[in-house]
Amino acid sequence: MDKNEYKELFEKLIRKKHGMETNFEKIEGKLDHLRKGNSLAYSDLGIIGDDSCWPFSKYWMWPSKEQIEEELKKTSGWFVNLPENEERIIGGLDGIFKNIAIVSIILRFVYPEFYAIYSRPPLKILRIERGTNDIEEYLNYVNIMRLLKHSFGVTRTAGIDMIVWAIAYEKGSYLRKLKELLADQLPENLEPKELITYLSDNPLKIAEVYYQKKDIKTAGFWAAVAFEQFIGNEYLSLYGFPLENEKDRIFTIVNFLCITKKFKYECDNLHKLREFRNNAVHELRKFTEDDARCFIKKLKYLKELG
Repeated sequence: MDKNEYKELFEKLIRKKHGMETNFEKIEGKLDHLRKGNSLAYSDLGIIGDDSCWPFSKYWMWPSKEQIEEELKKTSGWFVNLPENEERIIGGLDGIFKNIAIVSIILRFVYPEFYAIYSRPPLKILRIERGTNDIEEYLNYVNIMRLLKHSFGVTRTAGIDMIVWAIAYEKGSYLRKLKELLADQLPENLEPKELITYLSDNPLKIAEVYYQKKDIKTAGFWAAVAFEQFIGNEYLSLYGFPLENEKDRIFTIVNFLCITKKFKYECDNLHKLREFRNNAVHELRKFTEDDARCFIKKLKYLKELG
């Protein structure tokens, strides 16, 4: 994916919505003293919220100086090794500001390599797992963005923030590309209908997602689809024609595969997978979490035989 294309999209949307150009680098350059150990001062909040660099006041406002100035003094040294102590320090900042979105703005400008602004459009589009508290949820949010950096070819988590925000507003083909990326790297973050749309050619991966979600019967169903697809393709490849209307088709295909050189020593596995498939697709049969795990594991092993 072309990071420059998304950067241009972001800037276009900011111009359209707010009639301005952004200059995040100008703000970042003025906060080096925090990374060297200085405490966060109220004047730093003025630097971060500079409306000539980005539309801060369109969305947020700082607490009054009287409310937090004394509390800010205890932040001395907090930002020196922030990434190594992030849960404790983010919790401390949240205790001062009482607003995780405001805290995220500070983090984003002090350490754009590691942090992003917590906002609703990216939160919704990435389907971030809810945390037990605001700090855990924010860390879930930035950890997902950190994972996406390589795919978009950016070095900073703040860059992913801008990309996903732009996609959330633009939608269309940009959203489809993002969903395809999530299907490949973070399928557990997709809705069920999106899983089917973007992973329709990989039912085994859908099965793995549902297994992780502890939805065992659905995992079994998709593993069964993957198994039938696998043996059908192998039969066609080895025999040159499909076996369509044969009675007990699955049983027959497995038996034919067992007598081939490729699967000669995998006959027990093939029949065990057939049993898992039968139990998974028949509602009244027992199909356990361990069955689902073994079904997926054994099928992945056979698919990797090549």
